[in-house]
Amino acid sequence: MPAGSSESLAEEALGQAIRSRCRGASWQGLARELAWRAVTGGQRDARQVEPLAARAEAMLASLFDQALWEVERRAVESWHEYRSDHRGDREAALTAARLDAGEEATRLVDAAYDSVLDTLLSTSRRAA
Repeated sequence: MPAGSSESLAEEALGQAIRSRCRGASWQGLARELAWRAVTGGQRDARQVEPLAARAEAMLASLFDQALWEVERRAVESWHEYRSDHRGDREAALTAARLDAGEEATRLVDAAYDSVLDTLLSTSRRAA
């Protein structure tokens, strides 16, 4: 894979997956959405939204940071897999890496959302 390509490809894929999940808002807005879902789903006091949003934001930041490395690893694997099957076609290998990185990023962003929501809801249930 061309030098520096895997990192920028992973950042691009993860950024797109986050923007898609946020539906036009910021990922901090996504953290607030998770906090509201935890408040309503966990039958908590609405005054808990701010602390829960801060917690959700921290958890998302950590999970997104971890996801970047996994997306980059998947892009490199995909590049090598394609190149071993189709020698000489660098552009197609880059396209395959980009597609696989995008799928992995989407999967990881969705998993992060679900994980944070589950954590906030389980905390809400224990507090109740």
